[in-house]
Amino acid sequence: MISKAPAIKLIFSALILICAFTVLSCETYNQDDYEELVVVEAYAVANNPLPIVRVHTTSPAEEFFDPAETALSDGNVQIVLLDESGESEEVFEYYYISANNGIYIATNPAHRMLPNRTYRLDIDFNDRPEIIRAYTTIPDEFEILNIVADSVEYQSGEQLEIIISKTEGRTDRQVYVFSIIADEPEIENLTPFYRASFDDENIELDDVLVNSSGLVNEANFDVNPDGTITLRFPWIGVAFFGQNRIVTSLVDKNLSDLVRSQEVQLGGSTLSPGEIPNLVYNIEGGIGIFGSISSDTVQTNITRPSDL
Repeated sequence: MISKAPAIKLIFSALILICAFTVLSCETYNQDDYEELVVVEAYAVANNPLPIVRVHTTSPAEEFFDPAETALSDGNVQIVLLDESGESEEVFEYYYISANNGIYIATNPAHRMLPNRTYRLDIDFNDRPEIIRAYTTIPDEFEILNIVADSVEYQSGEQLEIIISKTEGRTDRQVYVFSIIADEPEIENLTPFYRASFDDENIELDDVLVNSSGLVNEANFDVNPDGTITLRFPWIGVAFFGQNRIVTSLVDKNLSDLVRSQEVQLGGSTLSPGEIPNLVYNIEGGIGIFGSISSDTVQTNITRPSDL
């Protein structure tokens, strides 16, 4: 076991790009109907400091998205820790730090995001009417219990399994994501699927430096009698041979909903375009994401099979 709780932006990088452009309604869409919306982005990590909050506006679909042009600098931003009854227990104020990318940071660097506690994000503006509100319940902390082999053969019959400690939560569904960070991200180390995509110019190397398995559903994990969970690692997540850090993350409902709806938008469905549902943001007064995770990390060497 190595580090805990890596930066969440490595796990869900580029999610917000879906939000940063025009929101295309899945009903009949007319470009004349475009309405500028506020976009927020904040990822909280259990036992880590208060998250950075980014605040922008959307851009029309035909325009280049420029963070400097869309950043909102006049927001009044705060994150509120709620008690069991949903009332404010502690308020954390934020201040604006960058004229180029809409970043707000907390004035209190000491607070750590508490597992199994609910936080509310509040944003309003001095010269805009929008009032933004969102909630996240931080997933329970956990640790990887089993000793992962130092070396694992790619796509071997014995699927890599990770056992994590029992978690307590306020939701009835547990959703996980594996993220793989390669120590040697060279072209010659790409696994066959990703090498073919690279050769066909469908991806660039930067696209898979941090690679996600996508959401791990119930088919890929078992709840054991003692309450621990056995997760089966999907090989499709491995982009590179060599040393890899495997980050196991438990995600909140907001991230789960956004990723699931994003997968449908990007073609993960047989629905016709007119039937595809909108992205699920769980943001009042705007769009974007206020999500949270807990995570733990192990490292292993993914070796080439003898026939490759």
